[in-house]
Amino acid sequence: MYEVINKAIELGACSNSLHADNERKLAHLFFSPQGVEFCLGNNFPPLETFRDFEFAEKYGVYVDKQDIYVSNRDVALINSNAVLSFSGTERSYKVILMHGAKADIHLENYAVVRIEGDGAKVTNDGTGVILL
Repeated sequence: MYEVINKAIELGACSNSLHADNERKLAHLFFSPQGVEFCLGNNFPPLETFRDFEFAEKYGVYVDKQDIYVSNRDVALINSNAVLSFSGTERSYKVILMHGAKADIHLENYAVVRIEGDGAKVTNDGTGVILL
């Protein structure tokens, strides 16, 4: 984990990244606006590194998964294919797509979703909102 943080700092990530000293903090950093911007902008970390994160799925990061279904949860798809469903106004959600990931996203009942990365196909009941 520390190798990833050190490499990120070498690539220009802020030094606050050093505070990600456990898997929960690393996942939180990845989903943060600055983390997403840095990772997508630098195509970082590489797919092989994601594959080494055995804890990833626990935090909504799916690596090399096919035909999965996730509902009302922040999610990052890494070289994966999924159907994602979002409904309701309880909170907004984040979807991150990296390393060739594809998502079929369904929005309904005023759901709000921020989609980061390419590979999303969105179906909306007319009430959902996509943040850019």
